[in-house]
Amino acid sequence: MLSHIAADGRRIIDLAEAHPEAEVKACPGWTLTELAIHTGGIHRMAAHWVASRVSQMERWPDAEPGDSSDPFVWCREGLGLLLHALKAADPNDSVWSWTDRRNAGFYQRRMMHENAVHRWDAESAVGTPGPIHADVATDGVDEVLAVGMRFRGNGSPVEYPDGSVLLARTDGTDRWLVRSLDGTLQVARNADAAASADATVTGHAEDILLYLWGRPHAAIIGGSDEVAAAWAAVAP
Repeated sequence: MLSHIAADGRRIIDLAEAHPEAEVKACPGWTLTELAIHTGGIHRMAAHWVASRVSQMERWPDAEPGDSSDPFVWCREGLGLLLHALKAADPNDSVWSWTDRRNAGFYQRRMMHENAVHRWDAESAVGTPGPIHADVATDGVDEVLAVGMRFRGNGSPVEYPDGSVLLARTDGTDRWLVRSLDGTLQVARNADAAASADATVTGHAEDILLYLWGRPHAAIIGGSDEVAAAWAAVAP
């Protein structure tokens, strides 16, 4: 996880420094510089919380670079702080999070996927993005279903659409049947091949992950386009 965090984090910063004003279509209104600063702030937040083993939500210092700071130096320093904090922590060390998993391992996983998707965003802003590794993308699908579609950082409830969606990976055997029951998210992992759903999303693990995060993708949508679009809008 740390190697993926490091590689994708550096790639975001390098692209932003080379193309600071490039527009990030996947994040409307942001330039690559703003994307790098966003991820840099997240890196510093997670680094502070993990290094301090916080037991409750705390505001973190220097969430944005100062006016006199070089934003790309600031971002690289933040990535370094994150990698140091995560490397020094046992995954089972208790650390507060806004979810039901409250340990350092949560941030190792969350930061890997944060950087993977935003690296894809950054590369998309200047050309054709490189792939997200299939194993990383598959775990990313599990992670967004366990975290992004269940919890909000401000504690607000998550609303789910009517109808069900079946996610079927074509570069592996993984399948996820996703639906809501009385307002609670229900995910059947490795759903039976005969399982039916109102909508289907079929493609490589990377494309399913991008679909869930509302990014352009090459997955094939079957059944109800409306239901598929509604589920794609759930993740923050």
